[in-house]
Amino acid sequence: MCKCTDDKAICSGKNLTYIPRFPSGVQSVTFLNGNIGTLSIEKTKNLTFNEIKELNFTNNAIARLEPDTFSNLTNLSSLTISAEFSLFATDVKNALYNLKTASLKSLTLTCNNWSVLPDNMFRSIYTYNIQEIDISRNNLQVLNFSWFTNITSLKTLRVSFNRISAFIPGSIFRLQKLYLNNNAISKIPDNMFRSIHTNKIHNIDISRNNLQVLNFSWFTNITSLKTLRVSFNRISAFIPGIIFSLNKLYLDNNEISKVPKFCINHGYNSSLPNLNFLSLSGNYIGNVGQLRCFPKLRQLKIGYNLIGSIHKNSFTGLKVLSQLSLEGIRKQLKKIEDGAFDIPSLLELSLRNCNFHFERMSASAQSSLLSSCNNLVSLDLGGNYMTSIIVPRIISPLKQLRYLNLENCRLGFLPAKVFPDLPFLNTLIVRRNRVYGWDKDVFDSLNSLQYLDLNNNVIKIVNESSFPTALLSNLKKINLGYNYFACTCEQIWFVNWLQKTNITLIGYPSQYICSIPEKYNGKLLKDYKPSVLSCNPVFTIVISMSAFVFLIISITIVFFKCNTNIKNLIYLLKVKQFRRQGYLPILNSDDYEYHAFVVYCEENRMWVHNDFVKKLENDEGFKFCIHHRDFEVGKPISVNIDQYLKKSWKVVVIISNAFAKSEWCQWEIDIIQERRRRQGRNALLLVMLENITSKNMTSPLRTLLDSTTHLRFKKGIGENLFWTAVVEDLRKDIGLPPVSEL
Repeated sequence: MCKCTDDKAICSGKNLTYIPRFPSGVQSVTFLNGNIGTLSIEKTKNLTFNEIKELNFTNNAIARLEPDTFSNLTNLSSLTISAEFSLFATDVKNALYNLKTASLKSLTLTCNNWSVLPDNMFRSIYTYNIQEIDISRNNLQVLNFSWFTNITSLKTLRVSFNRISAFIPGSIFRLQKLYLNNNAISKIPDNMFRSIHTNKIHNIDISRNNLQVLNFSWFTNITSLKTLRVSFNRISAFIPGIIFSLNKLYLDNNEISKVPKFCINHGYNSSLPNLNFLSLSGNYIGNVGQLRCFPKLRQLKIGYNLIGSIHKNSFTGLKVLSQLSLEGIRKQLKKIEDGAFDIPSLLELSLRNCNFHFERMSASAQSSLLSSCNNLVSLDLGGNYMTSIIVPRIISPLKQLRYLNLENCRLGFLPAKVFPDLPFLNTLIVRRNRVYGWDKDVFDSLNSLQYLDLNNNVIKIVNESSFPTALLSNLKKINLGYNYFACTCEQIWFVNWLQKTNITLIGYPSQYICSIPEKYNGKLLKDYKPSVLSCNPVFTIVISMSAFVFLIISITIVFFKCNTNIKNLIYLLKVKQFRRQGYLPILNSDDYEYHAFVVYCEENRMWVHNDFVKKLENDEGFKFCIHHRDFEVGKPISVNIDQYLKKSWKVVVIISNAFAKSEWCQWEIDIIQERRRRQGRNALLLVMLENITSKNMTSPLRTLLDSTTHLRFKKGIGENLFWTAVVEDLRKDIGLPPVSEL
C-alpha cells in the first residue's frame, strides 16, 4: 500500500482509508487513488511524527476537510489537493485559514471541478511566503485577480484548462508568470494588465483560446515582458502597440493571412525592437513579402503556411537572422528566386517537406542557392525532389556544415562526389530514399561523421568495401534498418561485422531483415548463419577444379577411343541443321533471369520507374533489370552492366534528348550495337520519348535508329496502342540471325 524511498513515500489503492506512520527520514508524502473520505487533525496525526515538507492528496474520495486538518504541519512548503471531486472549495479555504506555517511556497488545487471560488479563498494566507498557485483543470468561468491581491509574494499563477471567458481586475504586485492557456477567452479587457499593477511579469501564455484580434497595447505597460504565447487562437487581425522588452512571440496556428507589420515612425523603428524569436507557423500566409523592422530577430519559424514562392528580398532585411524554418509548406513550394537566401548570418535552415522540385532550377541557380550562407551549420532538405547530381551543387559552399538531412529526397545511386569536402559534418541522414548502392569513395571526405542514417532504402548487399575504414573508426551510430537485405554468401562480411562492431546500431536486430532469397524472406539478419564451407571461395574453386580435371580426362579418353565416329557424327548433325535452316538457334526468354535490360538516363528515371516498369511488371508480368534497383552495391557500374546484360533476354532503350547528350549513355549505345549485331534487331526495343534535335543527334545514335525500328510514346490519344505494341514486341521471339553454312 505504501512504498518508501529515501525521503519520499507514496501510498495508493482503494484500501487506503487512513494515514499510516512513516519512517523518520520521510519528508514528502503522496496519497494516490485512496478511499480516505474525511480528513481531520486526528487523521493526520501520524504525519506530525515527521518533518513533512511536501504533502499531496490526489483522487482519494475526500468529501470533507475539517478546518484544523493541517494546523499541526508547521514545516509544510508544498500542498497539493487534486482530483477530489466531492470536496468543496470552502472546506479548503477553512483549512488554509488554520494553516500555521510560514514555509508554504507552492499551493496546487487542480482537477477539483470547482466552478467558482469564495472571494476570500486565499485571504488567510497573505502572511505566508507562497510563490506559486495552480488552480488549473477546474471549471472556472471567471478569473478574479483580487483573490490573490493579499499574496504579496506570488510569482507564478496557473489557471490553465478552465472555461474562463471573463475577468475581474485586481492587483498582484510581484507576479512574474501568468498561464491562461486552454480557456474560452475571446477578448481581454484593455486595462486588465494595467490593473494588475506589476512591472515584473516576464511570461504570459494565452494560447489555445478564442482570440480573433491581438491588441499589442494590452501589454505596453508591462516593461519586463519577455515571452508572449498566443498560439492556437483564431487571430487574423492586429492592433499595434510598442513592447520594448519582448524577446519571444508565438503567433503560430492562428488564422493570419499576412505577416503583421511591426514598423513605426515611417519604417525607421520597430514596435518590438528586442524581439529575437518569432513563430508564424501553421497560419494561412501566402506571400511572405519583405520582412522588416526586426533589428534583433535571430530565429524565425514560418513553415506550414501557403507560401508558393520565396522571393529575393523576403529575408534580406533580417541582418542577424541565424535560424530559419520554412518547414512543411502546405501548398507545394513552386519557386525560389535567385538570392532568396542571401543571409550571411544564417546558421540553421530547414526546407523540410516543401515538395520542391530542385531539378527544375538551372544548374547555376542550384549552385548559387546557398552560396551566401558560408556559416551554415545545419541544413534540412528532407521531403523534396532532387538527384545526386544536384546535391553537391547546393552544399558545396557550406564548409562549416555539421548536420545534413536528405530524407525522402528520391535519391538513388550515390556517385563519388555527391558529398563534397565537408570537414565538420557529423550527422548525415539519407533515410527513406531509393538508395541501392554508392561509389566506394562516396564517404571518403566525411572525416568527422559520427552518425549515418541509411534506414529504409533498397540496399541489398553491404560488404567490406561499402564503408571506408576511416569512416567506421569515427562513427558512433549508424542506422541501416529496413533495407532489402539479401541473405546470400555475399552478405557474410556484414553479418559478422554486425555482431562484433562497437558502433551503436540503431534498430538492430529487429529492423535488419532478409528480403531475398524467398526461403529467407522475413528472417532476421542476425539469425542468418551461412555455412563457412559453402561460402569459402577457396573450397569452391578446389571442388570446381577437381570436377573440371575429371571431365577433361574423361573427354580425352572417350575422344581417343571414338575419335573417328565422334567427328563424323558432329559433321553430319551440323550439315543437316545448317542446310535446313541456314542459321543458329537462339535461347528463348525462359532461359534468362530478366525479360529485358532497360537503358535510360537519370532525367527520364521518374517516367521509367513510375510508368514503364510499374505498368508492364504489374499488369503484364514482365521482369526488368533496372540499375537503380538491381545493381549490386560496391561493384563498378561497368561490371554490373556486363553481368546483368547477360542475364537479360532483350534490351529496352529509352531515348530522349537528355539521353542523347549523356556521354555515359553513348557508351551504352556501343554495347547495345554489339548485342544487335549478334542477335539481330528483334533483340532491341527502342522507345522514343521525344524527337531528337539535330544538335543532340550523334553518329552512333543515328546508326542505331536507322538500323532498328522504334516506338514513339505520346500521352493521351494512341497511348493504349503504344502499350499494346510494346507488349507484343517484348514477347516476340528474337529470331535466328543468319550464319555461314558449312
